[in-house]
Amino acid sequence: MDAFEKAHEFTARWEGGYVENQNDPGGATKYGISLRFLKQQGIDIDGDGDIDVADIKSLSPEDAVCIMRREFWDELGLGDLGKPLCARVIYDTAVNMGPFYARKLLQKALGVPADGVWGQITRSAIRICNDKHTAVSMCHIRRARYHELVQKNAALGAFLKGWLRRVDSLETEIERAR
Repeated sequence: MDAFEKAHEFTARWEGGYVENQNDPGGATKYGISLRFLKQQGIDIDGDGDIDVADIKSLSPEDAVCIMRREFWDELGLGDLGKPLCARVIYDTAVNMGPFYARKLLQKALGVPADGVWGQITRSAIRICNDKHTAVSMCHIRRARYHELVQKNAALGAFLKGWLRRVDSLETEIERAR
């Protein structure tokens, strides 16, 4: 199993079938792909010329994996990161919170300016970081971010328990990794 498959195996456990929750800013979601994301990326799944709920409903698990690999794993260069545990946390964070925040999360854990752009400073810090320690730090920062989001928008409180279970499970998996 390669690093992407291992990362996706974890993420897929938390991203199920079709859900449309009025409190979810991403809108209709299926297999971890939200309508908002499809619109932002201009991905028309059903090929009818528009991007709407029908695209989410017609999304297959295979389509979702291809999109997630391309738009999250490959786009973030996680296969070349050289830190498989960090890559796993970044990938799951990108799926759950977006790629921009996933980049910032790593930067915060590394103690470098958190601007969401991986320049030379960030890349140098990645090369010398402890993979497991940094990955666990990212889980702690992510947990705090969930609480911050709920403080800013009480409607997101409906998701807090699930978000915390997810990041707790991820941290446990990271800590058990060899």
